[in-house]
Amino acid sequence: METGKANSIQASTFNIDLSEQYQLCVQLGLKEFSYCIINSSTNNVEYFNDFTVNDDIIAIINTDEILKLNFGSSSVIFTNFPCTLVPNELFKVENSKEILELSAAVYDIIKSDPLPEIDAHLVYTIPSVISDIVFTFFPNATQKAEQSYLIKQFSKFENKNQNAYLYISEGILNITAFKNGKLLFNNGFSFDTKEDLLYFTLFAFEQLKLDTETVNVKLFGEIIKGDENHQLLYEYIRNIEFGSRPNHLNFSSEFNKLPEHQFYGLFSQSL
Repeated sequence: METGKANSIQASTFNIDLSEQYQLCVQLGLKEFSYCIINSSTNNVEYFNDFTVNDDIIAIINTDEILKLNFGSSSVIFTNFPCTLVPNELFKVENSKEILELSAAVYDIIKSDPLPEIDAHLVYTIPSVISDIVFTFFPNATQKAEQSYLIKQFSKFENKNQNAYLYISEGILNITAFKNGKLLFNNGFSFDTKEDLLYFTLFAFEQLKLDTETVNVKLFGEIIKGDENHQLLYEYIRNIEFGSRPNHLNFSSEFNKLPEHQFYGLFSQSL
């Protein structure tokens, strides 16, 4: 059985005997599985592994010896699942499913994350197969949607003017936009082509009255400088640049081959 191709990076300081000082951070989706290990004392990123999932995530976990270590703490983020923001004054746990059903197909498990930074809750849904993986292999891990970490982090950036953050992963474009320090928009779009990517971006900007000549755009995720997606966006948006890693973390030279704008949600779990 093929379990998927791994892309791993190990810092020279990584020591399995220090695992109780480490935090295990996992990113989990239907077709995504990656993790990193962070030294909680030094904020050094010690290990990273990203898998191209061709078959069974459970088989990947079962054959990975690093994941069998005894970590001091652990966390899991769920990536690319339907979600929606609900203001705190309207949020009720018992209404979460009904709210989600207005905009997306709903799996059998409904969860929510409080976001005090914007006085809202992120309501989202995951299938039981994903929940079962966490329960079986990471039972003590804190659990949140990746989008919750992204909104939390983006809200801390300089957002006095018009700012938009495009996060691309597995054919999903997530757009988070701020204006004068306030969250304007957070939504995801499935896309197949570079033209789709551009269309959804410009459509959202038009609806939000964000001027492509003045809005500041940062790119994160699965987009590479100079690729067709980047080139097309660059043609239509004046102020566009790639994001960087969470600045509280330390990355050794072994991580230089990993673009700084990738896996931002994964690394943000250490906060």
